[in-house]
Amino acid sequence: MSLVHRYEPAAPGSPTLLALHGRGGSEGDLLGLGEALGGGIGVLAPRGPERQPPGFSWFVNHGIGIPDLPNLDENLELLGAWLDAAVAEHGLEAPLTAVGFSNGGMMAGALAAARPDLVGEVALLSSAYPLPPETVARGGLRGRRVLAAGGLDDPFLPRETATAGVTSYRAAGAEVTEAWRPGGHWVGPDEIAALGRWLRGFPG
Repeated sequence: MSLVHRYEPAAPGSPTLLALHGRGGSEGDLLGLGEALGGGIGVLAPRGPERQPPGFSWFVNHGIGIPDLPNLDENLELLGAWLDAAVAEHGLEAPLTAVGFSNGGMMAGALAAARPDLVGEVALLSSAYPLPPETVARGGLRGRRVLAAGGLDDPFLPRETATAGVTSYRAAGAEVTEAWRPGGHWVGPDEIAALGRWLRGFPG
């Protein structure tokens, strides 16, 4: 199955980010990341396969940060197969860095765990949820750089959930950089600044 997507090519010598929108969003939501980060960076932005008005999502939730595991696994395989083809189609160099917001960040982390050949580094924007143990057990997070950024007062990512998520990524062997700011559930200038520093290899 093909996924609806949008693609902004990178300037020569610049990377391409895999951008995964949040629950209720769509493929255009994170398309401006390349420009926001200073230009030149490419963006490959697919649409989640699950209808979630007013848009789409990557998997069905049973609650905040609690995915339906069979649905997550099914869509994880779908996204991996699509990304395999998209990398070849667009002549990209894998593994890509994945940037995900909310529901999309959880899928980005799951994809890194399951398909480290396709996704290496992962930026979790308002999405440092613990992954299901079955997903972590696939082993791809060991040695991977992960950015966990977002709001300290996020009702959709309570502090105890974010702390548990960061702990679980570190337990899986990931190198986690944290960048938190006051406020709630969004991607704003603080996230863009932290993402830019992290992409260049600096602390968040």
